[in-house]
Amino acid sequence: MSSIEQTTTMQVIPTLYFPGLCAEAISFYREHLGAEVLFQLTAGGAQPEYLPPGSPGKIIRAGLRIGDTVVYLSEGHHGGVPAFQGVSLALHLANQHEAARILHALGAGGSIRVPLRETAWADSFGAVTDRYGVYWTVEVQGARQRAV
Repeated sequence: MSSIEQTTTMQVIPTLYFPGLCAEAISFYREHLGAEVLFQLTAGGAQPEYLPPGSPGKIIRAGLRIGDTVVYLSEGHHGGVPAFQGVSLALHLANQHEAARILHALGAGGSIRVPLRETAWADSFGAVTDRYGVYWTVEVQGARQRAV
């Protein structure tokens, strides 16, 4: 039996890095997505060797629950502007009203890439890049997707 076949459950938990903006991003997602902060760890006075100078007080890891999903956030191990390329986070919502509210809330300070519209896989689908550069898709599942 290989280790992957063992009875332990595997989860993929994305980590989003926000150099210098992690606390602000946590507040933004709490306000607009109803995210729940599960934990928040900051670098203390003792400087571990893997943290760069100037790290005390920075958020080294925070856990947010957004709906049924957990996402980690961190100040990261590097400076500069966050670059979220080649990845998006999908929000599946119960109704059109909630989808519109969240699309516009995430778009404040960012940009709505695809306005809400019907697609082959969703009653309503839209896409937005938020003020931190995170690309989100917002969708209300359609009958075709529920049938699969």
